[in-house]
Amino acid sequence: MLEYSWTTERILRLAVLAILVVACVRIVAPFIGALTWAGIIAMTVWPAFLWLAARLGGRPRLAATLFTVALAVILVLPFAVLVVSLGDAVSQVAALLKDLTAVTVPEPPSWLIQIPGLGKVLDQAWRGAMTDVSGLFNAARPAIETATVWTLAQGAQLGLALLEFLFAIIIAGVYLVTAGRSADWAQRVVAKVQIEDGPGLIAVVVNTVRSVSIGVAGTAAIQGLLATIGFLVAGVPGVVLLGFLTFFLALIQLPTVLVWLPAVFWLYYQHQEGWALFMLLWGLVAVGAVDNFLKPYLISQGAKLPLAIIFMGVIGGLLAWGMIGLFIGPTLLAVAFSLLRGWMGAERAA
Repeated sequence: MLEYSWTTERILRLAVLAILVVACVRIVAPFIGALTWAGIIAMTVWPAFLWLAARLGGRPRLAATLFTVALAVILVLPFAVLVVSLGDAVSQVAALLKDLTAVTVPEPPSWLIQIPGLGKVLDQAWRGAMTDVSGLFNAARPAIETATVWTLAQGAQLGLALLEFLFAIIIAGVYLVTAGRSADWAQRVVAKVQIEDGPGLIAVVVNTVRSVSIGVAGTAAIQGLLATIGFLVAGVPGVVLLGFLTFFLALIQLPTVLVWLPAVFWLYYQHQEGWALFMLLWGLVAVGAVDNFLKPYLISQGAKLPLAIIFMGVIGGLLAWGMIGLFIGPTLLAVAFSLLRGWMGAERAA
């Protein structure tokens, strides 16, 4: 009888605990995204925050306030401008694509066919484009119109995402001020789980998040900015939208040539050969060089992990969890890789 009473009491305790956990998760669920983004932002800017706090005479609250305002201006304001001008930008890009459907490809230059090995193939491809380019764009017009409607529909969701991101920046400011207590809490959690080299794993998480933020997101932002400058100088319509598309493609690890190369063609068929050549060189040298040289360097300076693991985590995390998966994916792979490396080291020592 006593054993049955003890078992019933234990079951009731577990049931109450489960109900409490489920209720807490449901309450916190709307804020999980903002809290996660806040942690990513805080870990990324932490070294700069320490530097600024030291320059301000050891006043972390003032430094956190300045960082909150600066991040809101740098990260939120450009997207707010995009949301406001999204309708005009989409109409400008649609007009650009409409112009491309009416273009006529000129005769191939005489020297093209004289290229050894590839001359005939290039000449035939050029002559095929002379008759098929308009039909190609006309066939793609329904998909373009569908994409335009979808883009406009995403404007409202992007506005809500901006509000969430602004909330995350404010929480990140709080994280920066209370970083000492947060680090102590994280170490205690790792100690409770009884994971060997717990502080080392925490360092892996922080370094991986910081490397992905600076290497992937930072490089994408630089590419988007450089592409926007190129579009603006060359007089390409829809500068804001094209710059955002460049940033987005670079963020999800797709080639940015998908954005700026059509702009080159548009400039060429508008009889602006000089600006077309400028845009081509700008895309290859300025926009492309950032991705080819700067990103691997920035990532390698932070997380001391193979680049293949970082990139697999970025792409796999994006497919699994969306934008926030860009940071969660490589972090989880980095932790798993560190645990595996530590286990293999222990096995080798044994």
